[in-house]
Amino acid sequence: MDSSLTEIYLDSIKNYGELIKIADKIACYGKAPLLKFSTDSTEFNLIVYKECISKMDIVDYHGSNVISIQKDSIIINNEIEVSFDSLQPILRNHILNPERKFDFSKSIDKALIFYYQDSSVSSKKIKDQLIKITTDFNELNRKNGDSLPLKIKLSEYSYIKILNPPLPDEE
Repeated sequence: MDSSLTEIYLDSIKNYGELIKIADKIACYGKAPLLKFSTDSTEFNLIVYKECISKMDIVDYHGSNVISIQKDSIIINNEIEVSFDSLQPILRNHILNPERKFDFSKSIDKALIFYYQDSSVSSKKIKDQLIKITTDFNELNRKNGDSLPLKIKLSEYSYIKILNPPLPDEE
C-alpha cells in the first residue's frame, strides 16, 4: 500500500463525528485517509481529501467547481438544491460539464465534492451514500474511458448559503 495513505475501515467507526476526528489526525500527520468499505459483491477503496484543522489552511474553491453533499441533498453553486437521489445526472454535469453550464465545474480536474453529515449520522448511512457516489461515478467513468478523477473532501462544517445583498433602491 502507498505509504502516504492511512486506511479507515468505515464499518469500524460509529458516526461522522468519529470519521472526521480520525481523518483529521491522519491529515495532520501529512497523510491521506483511505476509506475502505464493502458490499456483498464489491470492495471500495476511496481516497478522500481532508485538511488538518489545527493547521488552519485557507483554501478558496471557486463555487462552480464544487458541489456539496449533506444530509440527503446536493447543493450546486449556492443556489440549486436537489435530492441526493438525483446524483447520477448531477455527477455527470459536474465532472464532465458537456454543455458548459455556468453552475458546474470548469474542468474535469477541478471538479470537487464536499461531503458533510451531522456528527451523529451513523457510519451505515455514510457507507450507503458513499456506495451510491462511487457506483454512480464508476458508471460515468466506464462510459468515458476510465480516466476521470473522483475528488471528495470531508468537511467539518455544513454548507452555509451566502445570500446576495439586496440591490439598492432606485430613486
